[in-house]
Amino acid sequence: MFQFTKQLDYGLQLTLALLRLKKGELLSLRHFSEDSKISFLFLQRIARSLKQAGIIEANKGAHGGYYLKADPKKLKLKDIVEAVEGEYAVCDCLKNGCHCDKEKNCETRKIFCGFNKEIVNYLSKYSILELTKYAE
Repeated sequence: MFQFTKQLDYGLQLTLALLRLKKGELLSLRHFSEDSKISFLFLQRIARSLKQAGIIEANKGAHGGYYLKADPKKLKLKDIVEAVEGEYAVCDCLKNGCHCDKEKNCETRKIFCGFNKEIVNYLSKYSILELTKYAE
């Protein structure tokens, strides 16, 4: 079965929560963790990945928190997937442009490569802002 991980699910949930903030507001990761019943340590790792990708930013201190740094109109689902999980592929051998050392003898490569391209195109098509239509 093709499915996304909990890590990606939580990364999307965190990004959506940051998107809903009013200008100048910050999100406490600890409060978000408690409200959403997601492990704080797990969220910290996800937030670190999103921050390294330039998607979110943090203000430190007693009244610090996170905010969305990326433009939500330009932030594609693919950007979040790659920040949290790395390059998406339905099979590990399809990373790096559907090339692998067994491609000449692989009967399923063409099927999975086409399927992979469709998913990546879908993830590249929709912004996080468009995702909010489905989240409500």
